[in-house]
Amino acid sequence: MNDFLDYGFLGRALFAGGLLALLCGVLSPFIVLRRMAFAADGLAHASLGGLAVGLVLLRSGPLPTAASYAISFVFTCGVALAIAYFARRVQSDTAVGACYVAAFALGVTLLSLRQRGLGRLEHLFFGSILAVQPLELMLLAGLAVVALTACGFCWQWLGSWTFDEELARAEGVPTVVLRYALMLLLTATVIVATRVVGVLLVAALLVLPGAVGCLGARRLSLIVFVSVLAALLSTLSGMAASNAANVPPGPAIVLCAFGCFLAAFTWSRWRAHRRFHPPPLFPIR
Repeated sequence: MNDFLDYGFLGRALFAGGLLALLCGVLSPFIVLRRMAFAADGLAHASLGGLAVGLVLLRSGPLPTAASYAISFVFTCGVALAIAYFARRVQSDTAVGACYVAAFALGVTLLSLRQRGLGRLEHLFFGSILAVQPLELMLLAGLAVVALTACGFCWQWLGSWTFDEELARAEGVPTVVLRYALMLLLTATVIVATRVVGVLLVAALLVLPGAVGCLGARRLSLIVFVSVLAALLSTLSGMAASNAANVPPGPAIVLCAFGCFLAAFTWSRWRAHRRFHPPPLFPIR
């Protein structure tokens, strides 16, 4: 831990990991319960196309700027709208798969055409949390504040909509507004998180903490709490393991998150077994 205090870039990485864990931990239960895991993965891949379009249009350096993030957000929102449009005419998973592979291929093509982008492909695939910039820290902090504020104001609506959308609509809950608000937050999160943990790993951080929360609790408030706790534990332990074993931090964080998922799954199975097979009142001698 002394290394994180001695070097500025390690301190920024630790701070970015904590903010990302808080943000993904809050959003993940709603993604899992609303069965949007594949959509989150698709938007994560599509964000690469948006980042590439922003870098090419602005002719900037390899590091994204605020303007390139804005262009990427608009592009990825366009992909989300295209998915919603095609989902009315074909299966939803088909629409997600068709749109995200096209956006992902566009991003790889544009970055490959630029000589300066070739060296950044690996970072965009697997993340570079140790190279996080102050801009990413501000964006992550802003998104975390927006997510927490939105959850606080819409908590009652979120509880009804998450578990039973039809009943929530009958009770007057603005389900369409909640769905699009979640998609916008998800889009903004995957764009920034792509730079931190990479395209191939961001979907794991948006799914695994929520899965741990759903396995470990039943009430929505406890599910979100356990999800945030699992995300923070995975991030801190993953970065510590990365620093100790000299391995990339992004995959280490995701592996720790998967370890939390396995532990929660094992505990839930043991709890279910104990519930349906209680111990005898009198031990057999």
